[in-house]
This record gives sequence, structure tokens and C-alpha cells, in this order.
Amino acid sequence: MNRTFKALLLTLFLAAIGLSIFIHKLIASDVPLLPNQAFKSWYIEAKISFVSQPSPLMEEELPTTVKFHLPQDSQRYNIVEDDFVNEGFTREIETDKKSANRLAVFTKQDSNDVSDFIFYRANIKRKAGLDPIEKDVPISGRRLVDKQMIRFGENTERAKDNLQENLPVTEIINLIQEANAKSRDRLSFVQTIYQLALNPEDIRIKAISRNVRKPDSTVQVAAFLLDRAEVPVRVGNGIFLRGEEVYSTDFVEWLEVRDGDKWLVFDPLDQSFKAQNNYLTWWYGTDRILQAQGANQVDLEVVVQPDTNQGLTQSILDDEKPKNPFLEYSFLRLPLATQRVFQILVLIPIGALIISILHQMIGLQTFGTFTPILISLAFRQTGLIVGIPLFVLVVIIGLLLRGYLNQLQLLIVPRLAAILTATVLIVGGLAVVMESFDISLGLSVSLFPIVILAMTIERASVMWEENGATETIVAGLGTIFAAILGYLFMVNDYVQHWTFVFPELLLVVLGITILVGRYNGYKLIEYFRFMSLQKQLNQNKA
Repeated sequence: MNRTFKALLLTLFLAAIGLSIFIHKLIASDVPLLPNQAFKSWYIEAKISFVSQPSPLMEEELPTTVKFHLPQDSQRYNIVEDDFVNEGFTREIETDKKSANRLAVFTKQDSNDVSDFIFYRANIKRKAGLDPIEKDVPISGRRLVDKQMIRFGENTERAKDNLQENLPVTEIINLIQEANAKSRDRLSFVQTIYQLALNPEDIRIKAISRNVRKPDSTVQVAAFLLDRAEVPVRVGNGIFLRGEEVYSTDFVEWLEVRDGDKWLVFDPLDQSFKAQNNYLTWWYGTDRILQAQGANQVDLEVVVQPDTNQGLTQSILDDEKPKNPFLEYSFLRLPLATQRVFQILVLIPIGALIISILHQMIGLQTFGTFTPILISLAFRQTGLIVGIPLFVLVVIIGLLLRGYLNQLQLLIVPRLAAILTATVLIVGGLAVVMESFDISLGLSVSLFPIVILAMTIERASVMWEENGATETIVAGLGTIFAAILGYLFMVNDYVQHWTFVFPELLLVVLGITILVGRYNGYKLIEYFRFMSLQKQLNQNKA
């Protein structure tokens, strides 16, 4: 039995296993075959991390207490189930009957100077009969929550004292009188107050802003004035659930006014009042989402991810084993932060297969074997428009530096270390320059393979010396072409969905890769070379 036949049998075996699991999932579960953008449910995961640190002025250690607002049912969304991981903490859930706010209180008595984590995870489902929201809401989705939450209690008391002692009575009365003169009913009065609060240069608004928790919040300033005018109002806080994952999402703030027996949201864009139907309501009021005492360096990260498994979430959160064991032990059980890592890792075999085909069957030259894969991953963060010029510019600058270092005749390891250091400085300098043009690299700087770039510069320089400029340019263009091709596959919604939800399909990819490894025929580029040679032979015969 020759090696090619063995490779074929192994490929068929791997493909049979992968496709069998894949078909079983489709038949025995509700896992969607195609990526669904009209999501009906979402995962929400909140991670609270902090360092317990007793005060040096206290003889006894203070208990660490964390109070965290929990999301609540709203007109559009229901909370299917929620769960906590709070090892070492006692937990109590309190519900405010007036505001319906849910508050989880975590207490740890043996505070030590060590890092602690609290996880909260919920499954949110859109109510039946409601269509998905098609319009996009501008949310940056990249800002971490205020880290200075340790001073929340002090700020609250200070704000109350300031409100009692320095209440700007004259300014409040003046603004209310002006709004009354321009209004015909309660709703128009709310519109006018909101318009007045939009002007931060008004000295009356400046005076009042010092009495609210967020001085730059138009919603809180307007709510403060309306409350003094005895208009029943409240400040809502929540998040927008969209069709793609949002890591460390921002909270949205809105103003609600009571009209009869119902609450209406004021939309400042079209000056209208409507039911709150856009956001998942998290809590009402001007309090912060998190209060912490006896701890510092508090961080809160909220991850929102569409639920693609259509029904698996409920059984997982209830600790019930699904009928399908392949779903019970799937990536969907991992924490959302870990899922984000595997969503990228499962794309690497696809890129590796593409590179194998380009090398073994096409004959494409690149800088290194799998360097284009890492560059493709970087392009997922930068995009092609920014990523390609960044890669080309870094390599060109690195080649110039490598040429200068070559004159110094350094040993290979120190030379590589010098190139690596220079590459970091080059990328850092370019990031600063690009930021001035409002082109933010963000996370892509850390993902961009700095070490691979340094090795690419070294390899390109050696190729330039040994094979000349033409071969180097060809290899460089081949690297960019392979990286672009890999990027197009990696950002494809279908590829991302199939590799993550159906990772067993990677067994099929593995089998195809093995077959490509047994290919020993002519490469496509060689066919073109031999065609020109055949033409010359035919001409000589003629």
C-alpha cells in the first residue's frame, strides 16, 4: 500500500467523522446551518475584577462589598436565565419595588490583597411578535466602565451635601419659568427643558451641572430640572443589542417622562415621545452600575454576543445536558471572552490550507511559509486599506535599517534583536502618526505580528542579497496576495459561522491538507514556464 493511498484513506476517514458529526448536529439539534443576522437571543457576560485592599488606617480589615445592578425585563426583551460565578463571596439579590431595579450584593469578609473576579452571565431573548431593529444606534463599544468606582459612596454623599448647601435656586427657577413660557403642555415643557439643557455654555446650566453625577450628561441635567418642576421623570440606562459581538460595550442613557399610567421615552433626534423599545433596560436612576467598598482597581467589562445556537442556551444555563453530546461539549459552553479567542483560532486552519494550496499547487513565493496567515489575522483588525500600506511601509523601512546594520557586520542573533526593537519602534511611531489622522489601530497593534515582521524583514534582506531585487519583490507581492486571499476567507460570515459552530468540519480541512501534501505534480507556474519552453522547441523544429 503506497503512501498516497494511505493518505487518501486517512482523508476519507477524517471527512467521514467530521461530516457525520456535522449532519448529526443539523438533524438532532436546532443549530442553524447559515449565519442568522436576525437574532432572537443574546448572551450577556459581565466580568467584575478588582483588588481587595484594606485601609492602612484601620486596625481591622473592612469587608469587600460589591453592589452590581442587574438587567431587567423590558418591553422588547425578556431575561431567560441568568447565573453567577462568585466563589468566595456571599450573594443576595435585592429588588426595588418602585423602580424594579435588581441589585446583586456580593460580600467577602476575609479581604486580602489579591485579585478577585465576579462573573455574571445572562441569556436575553427578544419577545415574540417583535421585529428586529434595523436601524443602527451609534455606540462606540470600546470604552471601559469608570475604574474609579471605589469612591462611589464618597461621591454620592458629597453630591448630596453639595446639593443641600449650594442649590442654585435662582437658576432653577429662571429656567423653569422660561420653559413654562414656551410650553403649552407637559410634554412640550419636557422638550423645552431638554433643549435648554443641551446648551453647556449657559451659565445657568453650568451652575446646575455641578449638582448632578455626570456634569456632561444632558439627560441628567434635564431630569434634575424636571424633578424640581414636579414632573414625574426618571433616567433609564441600558445597552443596545445588535447583530454582531460587542466587547466592553457602553451603556446608553435616556430620559423617560410619565404620561398617565405609562412611561414614554423622549427621543432628542425627532423630538418625539414613544415607548422604550430600542434598548435592554439595565437599571433606572443616576446611580452607577457598580458600587464597591473595601476594594480598588475596579474594572467592569460587559460582553454582548448574539446567540447562534437557537435553544441550547437554556439547557446550558439550567445545567441540563442537551440530547446532543456534541453540543454539551462545544465552544458555546466557554466564557464569552474565551469564545472570542477560539473564533480567531479556528480560522487559522483555513488560512493554512489556502497557503498550502498556493505553495504546493500554484507555486506562489512568499516570505516564509505561514507568515501570510498571521498577516491575514492582522488585516482582520486593520482592514485592507490600512493594513496593506502599513505592512509595506514597515517592511521597506526595516529593509533600509537592515541594510545599514549589514554594514556593521553584526552577529545574527543581536542583529535580529536590533531589527525586532526597531520594528516595534516603527509600528509605534506609525500608530502615533496615524492617530493624528483619526486612523486608530487599537487592538490591531498587539495582534500585528511584530516578531513575524522582524523575521520577514530579515528574510527579505537575505533574499535580496542572494537572489536579487526581482525575486524579493515577487515574494513580497506573493505574500501580500496570499494574505489578502486569507483575509477574504477569514472575514466571510459563512466561514466564521461554520468553523466556530461546526468545528468538526476542520477534520475535513485536515484531510484536504493531507491530500495537498501528497501532491507531487507540476505547479501551475511551472506549466507556464514549460509552455514557453515548448514554444521555443517548436520554433527551433520549424
